[in-house]
Formats: sequence, C-alpha cells, structure tokens
Amino acid sequence: MWDLLGGPMSFSPTVFSEVVRHRTTLMFVFLSLLVFFAADPSNARDYIPFWFSMIVWPLAFCLYLLAYEIELFFVAALTQLLPWLRVPTPLLSLIALTPTVYLCEKLVDQMSNGAFPEDILSRMVFYFLTVQGVETLFYRFIMPGVRQEIESRQQKRHLVVGGEKIELCKLLHIEAREHHVHLTFDDDKSLFRARLGDIVAQTKTEDGVQPHRSWWVARDPAIKTERRDGRLFLRLRDDTEVPVARTRVNDVLDWLETHINPLQ
Repeated sequence: MWDLLGGPMSFSPTVFSEVVRHRTTLMFVFLSLLVFFAADPSNARDYIPFWFSMIVWPLAFCLYLLAYEIELFFVAALTQLLPWLRVPTPLLSLIALTPTVYLCEKLVDQMSNGAFPEDILSRMVFYFLTVQGVETLFYRFIMPGVRQEIESRQQKRHLVVGGEKIELCKLLHIEAREHHVHLTFDDDKSLFRARLGDIVAQTKTEDGVQPHRSWWVARDPAIKTERRDGRLFLRLRDDTEVPVARTRVNDVLDWLETHINPLQ
C-alpha cells in the first residue's frame, strides 16, 4: 500500500491485527481518543448526556477499526489477483470512516431527541483530515517499532527436540524417518530421536505447515508449488521437494494463500 506521504508499505492483515493489540498501539489510541473527547470537535456534548459522550468515541473507533480490517482482508485477496495493485491508505480510511461517521451522527441525533444539528458532510471532511494526521503518525512512528518488536519476539521462539532447544526462526523443514527426525536449518542439519508429532505440537499455524505425515515445512516466502503426474509438491528455498498428501492438498493451499502469498 501507499501511506498519505506516498511511502510504500507491505504487511498482512494478521500482522496489522497483532500490531493493533500491542500495548504501545493501545496507549496511542487511548491518547488520541482522549484528545478527541476533550476537544469535542462536533460540539455534541451540548446536546447529549455526558456519559454517552464518553462512550461514543470508543464506539466510533471500534466501528472504524472493524471496517478497516475487513477492507484489509479484501485488499489482501485482491492483490493476489492483481499483484501490481497498490492501494493508498487514505482511500481505505475514507471508506471505513463514512459508515462510522454516519452511524455515530445518527446515534448522537437520537440521544439528543433531534436537537443535534445535522452537518455530516462538513464533519466528515474534518474527521477525514484529522484521521489522516493520526494515521500518518501511526504508520510512520508507531507501527514500525511495534512490528519490529513483535517479529523479534517471534524469532526468539524455540522448539524442544530430543531434549535440546532449537531456534524456530532458523529451521527450514523437518523430515521424519522411522524413529528419527532430520532437521534442516539455513546452514546446518541435525538428527534427533524424536516424534514429528511432538515437535509439530509446539508450533503455531503461522509457523509452518505439515503437508505430509512425514514432513513439516517452516513458513518461508520462497516456498513454491509444483504439480507433477497429478501430485502437488512444495519446492523449498534449499531446492528440497516435499510431497503434499492428497488428503491435505486443500489445507496446504489455504495455508499458503493465508501465510505465504501476502508476503510475496
């Protein structure tokens, strides 16, 4: 995507959701809402109860965020069909803001028994410009640091294999052979006496996928799919060819669509 200043951005809806839930982001949102509440740019407090004026701003944010995240999933799907597509974030903001402002204005109007003066268009312009400023601060100064912290924390995760700790971020794939597992890393290989099922149980869906009962593959943008003689295979960055069980083809393709394609 492009931000307000024309800077390129790339992230998946999952990453965005994790960033939004981070304590730093929540503090930024709280302070932003506090400023909106204190400034009362629509002068709504003159027409509605004080307790409702305290509720309407968090409600507006939740409605806006819900619409925004739905848009992100739609854009993520659309960019799979049109890889060249770059969507400006102000456009997403405008689309998400329109129903939010309309619904909240109607709620305020009802709470004021019709006394609140309707001027949605001018308020919409004000809110749009204000939100662009807030979002620019978020994308430029808040999100990069939070995202780096989240990714750094994920990279430090370990798996316990044969009583030893293995850095998950360095693991490419695991192959089970009889009573042993063969672990392949970026620049090394290891052999352990262990069960593949016990190792996979320590991973999360976003960590990797098990395309076959004897294989586990770590998430990697370099994964490619190949078909040969009616069978599906995964081609990994080290040129390893991993078969996909016929019963797991749909699950593997769905996983690739969710966790690999958005990274490409």
